[in-house]
Amino acid sequence: MALFIATLATVIVSGLFWNQFVLLRTIENQQLVSQSRLLLRGALDWARAILRDDQRNATDHLDEPWATGLAETRLDQLGETAALASRATMSGAIEDAQSRLNLRNLVRADFEIDEFERDSLRKLCRLLDLPEAYADLIALRMRAALAPPAAIEAGRAARAEPPRPIPLVLPEDLLGVQGIDPAHALKLAAYVVILDQPTPVNLNTAREEVVAARFARMSLSEAKALVAQRDRSHFVNTGDTRIARYRHNGEPTDAQIAVASRYFIVRGQVRLDRASTRMEALVRRGDSVQLPVRVLWQREL
Repeated sequence: MALFIATLATVIVSGLFWNQFVLLRTIENQQLVSQSRLLLRGALDWARAILRDDQRNATDHLDEPWATGLAETRLDQLGETAALASRATMSGAIEDAQSRLNLRNLVRADFEIDEFERDSLRKLCRLLDLPEAYADLIALRMRAALAPPAAIEAGRAARAEPPRPIPLVLPEDLLGVQGIDPAHALKLAAYVVILDQPTPVNLNTAREEVVAARFARMSLSEAKALVAQRDRSHFVNTGDTRIARYRHNGEPTDAQIAVASRYFIVRGQVRLDRASTRMEALVRRGDSVQLPVRVLWQREL
């Protein structure tokens, strides 16, 4: 009986210790995650400072400091003196959001579909071996989400359209567009972006598929050759002869292509002991160094 009682007491005490250990570890993990989130603000501040300083340049290209990124580095090596600095590492990268096709361009100021932009998206789909009809589905979805309520009500009465859909915000929101295969939506998402206003594509940073999609008569092989030339010597303006030869009937215009950008996607990661936290943010740069770099949205990955 004495042995049984001793064994039972040991089991109970062990269980209590184990529960206490799990509780403490849970609290510790939550604390580490919270501290990592705070440190992620440093990654975002790092990106904003680089982009604000880079505003002095007239062009944005892939040889600039913002495009280099930050390899995983201990915070104390970055000059941080806090107690956590020797235990935490930070890494980050900046992507030019205007290196992608902006789906906001699909809808003109009069809330009609822009044919040039739709054709550009159609060509991008074709180059990615996706159905061109996806461009029409996306354009209709963008128009339905952006058109004012009065126009929506009038259109609904005339054509019995469904209720106004939720606007697309992230490229991954293409998964919610009816008629698009989920696997295809994720593939296309890597080449598009949704910004708060129409923007040109930056030819200094765009991938060859996006460059080819911007020019009606440019093949993918020609786009690859142009990108290779650009990587050796970036474009200073859109009047560059290397660009002009592919223009047809004045298109794309200087409102549709550019050599500089205002929108950037910032990604950062902080590792603190066992905790690893990642974030992504969309920022918009002002027209001058004096104006701040605004965060339009931020999410934890």
